[in-house]
Amino acid sequence: MRRALVIASVWLAGCFYVEPINQRPSIDIRAPGTPIFRGDMVTIEAVADDPEDQLVLFTWRAYLCTDASTFETCDPEPFFTSVAQRTDFVVPGFRADAVTAVQAIRVLLDARDDHGAAAKPSQLAFIAVLDHEPTVELSALPRYGSVLQTPIDIFAKYTDGDDPLDAVTVSWQVFAPNNAPFTFDDLDVPPNPTDPTHRQLGKRLVPSQVGDWKVEVTAVDPLGNTTKQSTLMTVVEDGPPCLATWSPIAPPPPTTLPVTEATLFQVPVVSDDLDPYPTTLGDPFLGQATFEWSLKRGSGPRQTISGASGNSVAVDPAAFAPGTLLELRVEIADRNNTAIPCADSAQTCSVISTGCIQRQTWHLEVR
Repeated sequence: MRRALVIASVWLAGCFYVEPINQRPSIDIRAPGTPIFRGDMVTIEAVADDPEDQLVLFTWRAYLCTDASTFETCDPEPFFTSVAQRTDFVVPGFRADAVTAVQAIRVLLDARDDHGAAAKPSQLAFIAVLDHEPTVELSALPRYGSVLQTPIDIFAKYTDGDDPLDAVTVSWQVFAPNNAPFTFDDLDVPPNPTDPTHRQLGKRLVPSQVGDWKVEVTAVDPLGNTTKQSTLMTVVEDGPPCLATWSPIAPPPPTTLPVTEATLFQVPVVSDDLDPYPTTLGDPFLGQATFEWSLKRGSGPRQTISGASGNSVAVDPAAFAPGTLLELRVEIADRNNTAIPCADSAQTCSVISTGCIQRQTWHLEVR
C-alpha cells in the first residue's frame, strides 16, 4: 500500500502540456471619405489586427439600399462580394428591381484567421450614395434678329449622369414684359445618333411686344434633384433697311462722276431684318426692300424714273446734251415705308442717325 502511494505522488507531480488559446482577430473597415455618386468607383479596405500575427481571411458583402441604416430598405442579396483585403466596385444606379434608385450601400465585413478564429462582431459600414443633378444647356437662336412678331427658336440640351433621359422631366416657363401675350410652340428636334447621352428639346417663341423676354427651363430627375437655366432675349422693333453696297462709287459733291458711255448704277445688297435684298424666296416672314430711282437735270425738278423699281438703272449719255449735269438718286424702303426726313439737297440720308443710310445720290456730268 505504501508503495502505491509513492507512485501516485510521482505521477501527480509530473508536467502537463496545454494547447494555447487562439485569440480572435480584430477588424475594421476603411471606407471612402469623399462623396460617392451613382456610377462612381468605390474602394474599400479591411484593416486587421491578429494577436498571434496569423493570416487573416476576409469576406465582403455589399447590399444596395434606399436607406442603409435598416435592412428593410436593402436588397436581400448582395450585389457585390469579395475576399480581397482591398477591393473596389462600381456603384449601380438602381437596386435589383431596376427601378428604385440607389441611395446608400450597406457593407458587411467578416474575417477569421487561418486557425479558424472568427472576428466578432462583423463590421458594418454605411456608404451614402448621392445623385447627380441633371445638366441643361440653353440657347436662343433668333431667326430674324429678335424682331417683334418674328420667331425665336430656343433649344434645351440636357443630360443626367445617373438617370435615364426618359426619367428626367423638363418644363418651360416664359416671363414676358408687362405680361404680353405670345405663342410658344414645340419644335420637332430629331435625336443626335452621335450623342446618345444628351437629348435636345426645342420651342418657338413669337413675342408680341418689345422688351426683355426671359425663358427658363427646369429639369428634374426622379429623386427631385433640380437644375434651372434661363436665357434673356431683347425683342426690338423692325429697324430701317440699309444700303449695304452700291456701284459705281459716288464721289462727294462738288465732285462729279463723268459719264461717257452707258453705265449701270446699282445696289447689289440691302441689309434689313425682314426686307433684305436679295431676299429668301418662300420664307413666310421675309419680304424684299423696294427701290425708288429719280433723276434731276441741272436746276430742274427731280423726277421719278418711270418703271425703275428694281435694284439698278442704266444711264445712257446719248440721251443728254454733252455737259449736262445730272443727279441720279436711289432711295430704299422696307414694309414700314418710313419717310426719309432729309432735305432734297442731302446726298445721303439716314432715318436713325447711324451709318445706316436709305439714300444715295450720284452727281454726274455727261461727256
